[in-house]
Amino acid sequence: MRKNSFLMCCCMLAALFVFSEKSEAAKTINRIAAVVNDEVITEMEVERAISRKNRESKPGQQKPDRQKAINELVDNMLFDQIISKASIAVSEEDMARAIAGVLHENRITLDKLRAELAQKGMSYEEYKKDIEKEIKRIKYINQVIGPKVKISDQDLRDFYQRNQEMFRGRHSAHLGQIVIPLEGLATETQFLEIRDMALSIVAKARQGKSFTELAIKHSKGPNAEQGGDLGMIDLKNLPQAVAQAVHGMRVGGISNPIFANNSLIIIKVISLPEISAEDFEKLRDDIYAALYESKIEETFNNYMLQERQKAYIDVR
Repeated sequence: MRKNSFLMCCCMLAALFVFSEKSEAAKTINRIAAVVNDEVITEMEVERAISRKNRESKPGQQKPDRQKAINELVDNMLFDQIISKASIAVSEEDMARAIAGVLHENRITLDKLRAELAQKGMSYEEYKKDIEKEIKRIKYINQVIGPKVKISDQDLRDFYQRNQEMFRGRHSAHLGQIVIPLEGLATETQFLEIRDMALSIVAKARQGKSFTELAIKHSKGPNAEQGGDLGMIDLKNLPQAVAQAVHGMRVGGISNPIFANNSLIIIKVISLPEISAEDFEKLRDDIYAALYESKIEETFNNYMLQERQKAYIDVR
């Protein structure tokens, strides 16, 4: 069963965020904002954390404040200190898989990654060190936090009963799609034009423009003349990236453009199948994965709360 998708996602995101954090010009006086055992967090680091959170926040979300930013930085520094005392090894294979994941998720080459880092004033070796740190975090959580999580069959059944809506789109869904091919593009500018067009289509669909009409006008995929309607489809028959996007969507939802099969694909969830208690066994692995992610996060937060109580922390 898949037990570490939440953790691996955190690792990849943390690695990707390096692009923006290393490049910001620091005009803030580098005062000490907090002390964690024998290390310090500066005001500059707090400002960078707040700036990053602002960029990541979605419309309507509460903006991050200074206290929340400092608490997160304190936890990260304390966790790194804990890991440094543990014997966590990172192999070349671990690094290769992580880098390959970054390249795949961002659809760039290694040369392009190096160039992006150079533009941000960061060396490739520095970037690798940051990824190594994230891998160590994942391994520590899997080795130390993971064994603390216990899930019984009754836990699974209770979680399923409380969250059935979460699992309706796990195996099949009635979908519409708009497929915009990327074949024949010769320059990055051409790709960006296609991407911007796809984003414009998404915006129009979310604002109430008929998805059917948009598909008829723009899609080059199956059933385009019928508005891209795929009917009720087994998600196993879709590209993995598309299936994963559907897992997190509700009826009426419009996806962001998804890169798959050398195309940008926009998905609309038209309907989801009804499920009942009888579907529990069919969904057991999905239920376990969702509950495990929830439990591991809860257990980790409790673990860090206990570690904070043992540490010397001075927030100024």
